[in-house]
Parts: sequence; C-alpha cells; structure tokens
Amino acid sequence: MHTYTSRSLIVALSLFVLPGLAGCGDSQSGTDSDSGETSESGESNGTGDMLSAFSLQFAASVDGQAVGCADAISGLGPAGDITVGISDLRFYISNLRFFDSGGNELAVELDTNEFQYSSEAGDVALIDLTSNTEGTCADAAISFAEGTARTNAVITGMTEVELVARVAFDVGVPQTVMKETIANNTAEGAPSPLAEMYWSWASGYRHFVFNFTIGNDGGESGEGYIHIGSRDCAADGFNALEDRETCGLVNTPTVMLDAFDLTSGTVTLDVKAALAGLDFMVPILDPDTMEQIGEGPGVACHATPTEPDCASVFTAFGLDPATGAASEANSSAFTEM
Repeated sequence: MHTYTSRSLIVALSLFVLPGLAGCGDSQSGTDSDSGETSESGESNGTGDMLSAFSLQFAASVDGQAVGCADAISGLGPAGDITVGISDLRFYISNLRFFDSGGNELAVELDTNEFQYSSEAGDVALIDLTSNTEGTCADAAISFAEGTARTNAVITGMTEVELVARVAFDVGVPQTVMKETIANNTAEGAPSPLAEMYWSWASGYRHFVFNFTIGNDGGESGEGYIHIGSRDCAADGFNALEDRETCGLVNTPTVMLDAFDLTSGTVTLDVKAALAGLDFMVPILDPDTMEQIGEGPGVACHATPTEPDCASVFTAFGLDPATGAASEANSSAFTEM
C-alpha cells in the first residue's frame, strides 16, 4: 500500500510559510452605532426597526444530510471510488446581510462573544464545525492536525427575523479587521476568535480551512488540504497590509442564498460540491531529491493558482484565480439545508 507521508510534509509545510496572504472583505457593525450596546429582544434599534434575536445555523452536508467527524463520505472522484473523512473544517464569516422578499436590506446587529468579534474596523465570526477529539477529527487521524477542541456552528444577533427572505455573507476575515488586528497584537495576544487560522502572523489569515483524510477502493490512503486566503498582501519584510490598504488577490468568497427561512434554515457547506472536479491524485516526491516518483491520493490547494487542485476549488467557491474576484452567482459550495 502506498502511503502519503512524504507528500503530506511537502504540502502542509507550505501552509505556514506562504508570504503576503491575508483575509480581506467587507463588514457591518454588530453593535448599536451610538451606544455600542446590543439591542434587547423586541426593542427598536433607534431607526424604527423592531429587532428580535436570531441564530443563524451552519453545518456541513452531503446529499442534504448533516455530516461530521464520524461520517465516511463516499462516491467522490472521477470513478466514484474515493472516500473522505472530515478532519478540520473552519471558516470566518463577515459582511452578514439579511434581505426581505422585496430585496430590501434589513438591519443587523451582531452579538459579541468568543466566536464573534466586533471593533470599529468591522465584525467577523468564526464557524468551527469540528473538534479534535473524535473520528477523523482526532489529532492522530491526519499528519498535520491543527484543529481545536471547541466548536461553534451559529452566529447570533438581532434583526427583523420574520421579514428575512434572503441571506448573504462573505467567507473570510474583513481586510480592515485583519489589518487592525495584526498591527496591534501578537499571535498570542490577538482577541478571540482571531488567535487562530492565520498562515503565519506576518502573512495574515486564512479565510477557509478544510483538512480531510482520503482513501480509495484500492486501499491507498492520503490527505487533503484546502486553505483559501488572500495573496499579494505585503512586500517582503512587511506584515500583511502594513504597506497597503488592499491585497492584490482578495480571494474572499461571497454567498447569497435566496428563499432562506431564518427560523428553520441552516447554511451548509456542501462537501460534494466543494470537492467537485477534483481527481484526488497528487504527485509523490522523493523527500531527498524532490523528484516525482509516482502518484497517490491527495488534494492540495493553498489559494495558489499554479496548484492544479485550486482550479476546481476556486470554481466551487465562485473565485477567479486570475483576479481574486468573487462571484456569488457562480458559487456552489454553500447552500441551505
């Protein structure tokens, strides 16, 4: 049986040394603009809008069913012989917007807690759908485990819940929040939930992390690493966005879900859609000579257009690899369950 160890090392080491990568995007304030306090349930926000508490739920799904650390996701790949196990699935959400049936944007005020951060620079929430304690999420299940024990599958706040007919959001740390956080903190001192999910502290944040185990019907095993983040965010010797206001390639997916029922709907990452088009094969390199000595199961995309797997990944997330622009109309990775 062929193992994946040497390729895992080559793929995963690059996750933490890519220069100039940072999270970018827009955001909305999650607190009352005058007092900085969250509105109470059923009270006006000062503009005449009657707001009530909401909980926006997130999950991973396959064929309309929620999946997690204990589930084997089969039938993937060109021949349908690939089985995947989720090891780490985390992503940042920002620029959360709700709309009514007429397309009018509704007021939104986000809570502040250990998974939701607000400042004058903007708001961001971390969705973490996996622990590091069970099934394929356990640290021993993958060579380069980086998951955390804590999980979070919800964003909370205030809005006109009964009027919501559409939800939209960006997948990533807003540029302004990233710039402020890295400029004013160390990696250890960053506020929660921004003390994780960065390429390196100087290079900025990853928007989306999906690590997974891979097996095929022939008994071969491997690993997958899909990490989406912005590129060209700083010159050599500078921290991310220290010398500029925007990254050259933003790579922040945008999502719009129509006919969304906030009281019962769940935003889901469709695992099969996110992995569509991948052949689940990567070159196997000799660790001494770095020459290709074969192929084996694997997926590697670190938001670099030169990586073959990124073409399919970018398509699923509605990203243009040449410009870093996002199209919500072309995004298929997120849906409603």
